Amino acid sequence: MHIGMLTDYVAVDMTNGPALASQTFRRNMEMRGHQCTLIGPRPGDNQREAPPGSVLLNSGKLRAYDGVRIAFPSPAEAIYDIPKFDVVHAHSNTLMMHWAPMIRDLHGIPALSTNTVYLPGFVHTVIPDGMLKFGPTARPLDELTKYVERSFASVYNAGDGLIVQCQGLIDYWRSVGMIDVPIHVISRPIDVRNFNRPLAADPFRPDFRRGGRVIVVCRHAKEKALDKLLNVFAHYILPQKPEASLTLIGDGPHHTALQTAATRLGIIHRTDFVGERPQRDLPNFYGHADVFLYTSMIETFGQVVSEALWMGLPVVGKDDGMGVAHQVKHDVNGLLVTPGDNEEELLGAAVRELFDDENRRREFGRKAAERQRTVSAPEVVYAQYEAAYASAQEHYAKNPSPHAGRRDLATKWRMMRKHVYPWTWKHIGLLTLGSMSNDYKARSEVPFDAAPDNPADEKYAHDGGRSPVPQRHVASEAATPTGPTRKKRASTTTKRAPAKKRATKA
Repeated sequence: MHIGMLTDYVAVDMTNGPALASQTFRRNMEMRGHQCTLIGPRPGDNQREAPPGSVLLNSGKLRAYDGVRIAFPSPAEAIYDIPKFDVVHAHSNTLMMHWAPMIRDLHGIPALSTNTVYLPGFVHTVIPDGMLKFGPTARPLDELTKYVERSFASVYNAGDGLIVQCQGLIDYWRSVGMIDVPIHVISRPIDVRNFNRPLAADPFRPDFRRGGRVIVVCRHAKEKALDKLLNVFAHYILPQKPEASLTLIGDGPHHTALQTAATRLGIIHRTDFVGERPQRDLPNFYGHADVFLYTSMIETFGQVVSEALWMGLPVVGKDDGMGVAHQVKHDVNGLLVTPGDNEEELLGAAVRELFDDENRRREFGRKAAERQRTVSAPEVVYAQYEAAYASAQEHYAKNPSPHAGRRDLATKWRMMRKHVYPWTWKHIGLLTLGSMSNDYKARSEVPFDAAPDNPADEKYAHDGGRSPVPQRHVASEAATPTGPTRKKRASTTTKRAPAKKRATKA
């Protein structure tokens, strides 16, 4: 079939999950015999070019986030003169998502959306908690959240299906009772070209001994809560484990502030900010690390969590009821702690537990790699996409658009009122709010070798996830033991709360 993939990133100009997922999607679907056309914002003058044949919308630069472009519903030919798609998949959570139901109504093409943002959680990352709890502002902000929920739901319901990446998002949308179309849970696949290659040389600093290596890979932005991660390492890991080390891979607007914080906390000597790295370097970091520590609470999937688990690396994180908890099974392939006032202490204790027990780490890693091959292998994930597209086509056949093929004034006015107008004014507002620049500039010189136009090892491209569990290093040098007293305390502090109580918190 011919798939129209609507994405905020038609070219990989920054390393984030949606950008890489769009490119990996296009390549894999074409390998499966489909044709895939990307639709999205026209890249800026200094950005990488979009793949040939892409449908490009006029866009503006969001200065607050270097590398991000905001699309508008123009030119007209990007709406009226498009390829004859068999299905349109809107993998966008900006207002550009309106493009998909517009195309459904105008051209009679089945359309699905992907929801990758947990809206209440996102609100907590952009609005201070004090404002959310303060009486005079709490109610208006709560109403604003509900308004945004209704706006998103109206776009999703105007299509033929909704794809989410974790069970928590299904629970969320069902709890608010706003979604009428079929919902599908589909995780992101692993790029096996990159992650099935044998491990290369150890990339860590020579003074970062095996058995005590903590790693995190993510964009260095406020919503990732890396300030908490630094606190965990400074107060609850390094004092008890002086040989422990922390390696942060990534870049972003908070990169310099995080380096300053590490210096202030007195941990800079055991912390390595390696910056942005090519995709083909990541498997070696995962494969030679000991624990992946993640403090983000906004993940509706978490591609880096999936990558770490695929490489047999145990994950320690918070039981967010969303993307992290969807992938990390407590005491199976990692450890989860209940979010709360003492979460930093619990996270530190969990990491120390794994440092103290190499056999447990290795067993977690083995189970992690085995499980990911059953849920994140491309053959598994893309078959689920194909099933979702078939479901959308069936849904459209039962609920066809009465406006398909019409170009009369009434139809155009309906499109203007329902889609073009809200899309335009909201994106103008978003560009205005994001008009202030920052010092961070995306590093265009980093080779994004997971992109289709610059392939990694092709001999691993068609593996389909059938590779054996990776052979990880054996810790020849364990971190300094802390004795039975601390070991007992760590085990106690990471004990999970009863299911009913924790489900309420989630």
